[in-house]
Amino acid sequence: MSPDPTKSGRSRKTSALWIVFLAMLVLYAWAYSYLGAVLILGKNTDRSGSTQAAFIEAVYRAASVGPEAGRPSILGEFTSLLPQYTNGTVDPLFPWLLRGHAAATPDEVFEVGKWMNFILSGCLLLGFALAAARAFSFSGAMAVVLMGGFGVILERSAYFSPDAIYYLLVVLTWLCALSLIRQNHLWLYGVFGVLLGLSYLAKPLVWPIVLGFVLVSLIRSLWIASHTRKDRQDDGTWSPSNQLVGFAMTIAAFLLITGPRLSYAAANFGDPLFSYQKYYIWFDTPSEASDFQQQHPGKAELDAIPPGEMPGMIRYVKQNGLPALLERSAEGALAQVKSSVLGRGGWILVYGAFVFVVIAGIHRWAALHQSDEIWQVRGTSARWMLLFLGLVIAITLFYSGIGNPIIPHSALTTSLFLPILVTFIWISERYRRQLQRSQFARLVNGVYVVLMAGSILWITCRIALGLHALMG
Repeated sequence: MSPDPTKSGRSRKTSALWIVFLAMLVLYAWAYSYLGAVLILGKNTDRSGSTQAAFIEAVYRAASVGPEAGRPSILGEFTSLLPQYTNGTVDPLFPWLLRGHAAATPDEVFEVGKWMNFILSGCLLLGFALAAARAFSFSGAMAVVLMGGFGVILERSAYFSPDAIYYLLVVLTWLCALSLIRQNHLWLYGVFGVLLGLSYLAKPLVWPIVLGFVLVSLIRSLWIASHTRKDRQDDGTWSPSNQLVGFAMTIAAFLLITGPRLSYAAANFGDPLFSYQKYYIWFDTPSEASDFQQQHPGKAELDAIPPGEMPGMIRYVKQNGLPALLERSAEGALAQVKSSVLGRGGWILVYGAFVFVVIAGIHRWAALHQSDEIWQVRGTSARWMLLFLGLVIAITLFYSGIGNPIIPHSALTTSLFLPILVTFIWISERYRRQLQRSQFARLVNGVYVVLMAGSILWITCRIALGLHALMG
């Protein structure tokens, strides 16, 4: 049988596109590396800042944590190999990665840590780029990587902190959540748990994603239960019966990754999920939050707090009232958006939303004018993805808004940047692919390529101007 010339031509076209994509990726990787080196060598040269100094100190503490003396065990040896040290403000993953350099001086640890952060986050970004090229179109993948990489990851990758790694782990966790919202295969729940665990070890701020995902899953189950099979035909790839086993797999995977950290926090602070931040946010000034930590450095002091006196929502509402809570959250949320990358890079998210609206409009128009189409345009899980996005944004801004007087530049808020962008592009890609066998294929492909090319060109110009200023 002779080969199909159509398939052969399509294969050659795909190979050529891969070559172009990889060549562009190499070029942008060089620019990313150059700008990162400038930040590391010329901007971030002082390790005395409180955050970086705390993480440097944690490297030495993490290296000293091991099995209890006199009680050797296989479990003890295993847990000693995993990230676990936390002082309630510093999280274990980043110091654990550098524990092999604990014999070096603080200055040497500082330099090694900055480069490790830059290299590791850069490798994760490259992996994300290749995965995006497989899942999205080449133009969509390149646009997302450039907007995310140069928009938020680069600025944090030159510091001695887990922020850049955390943001990338969060977006990988988010992608897994979106995949589960589309098709909840059991094995994906296990991957979701592992990614949640790694993100939690970097920063314990992933609970809004967990809460949003659980709420969407429950709402969707109720919706399916209350509608006929005909009404819910678009949900045929999502099974409510998978949830119970799936949630159990997620919890098991999460505990496997975070177990040593949870045990360490329980032993030292009396709470497996302990973090001073969940108490900080209920104070009015940073000095009050600092005094609380100094007066309650461990389990004994925390346990001595009388019932009802522990900083939290219930205590705050009793003392100030619900209107005061809502007002503080609303004002703080607005300040968080303005001060974080959501404000400084807001045009990127607005552009992503614009792409989604345009492509969704074409998709909707096609769905309303398809009576003569053999292949019918159907809805996807987009509404559930958007509900998930909306819930997580609302939960995150409510919480970070309350804590704004204490933590004005919360990583919880900044970590939303890539997930929001990826969600808009993901749904746009799904809609575009749905129209490939319709009469609107050429229109949607052309519009989408132009929109993606516009963002790529704009970011490329900004990169070029930045490089010219540094080299000139």
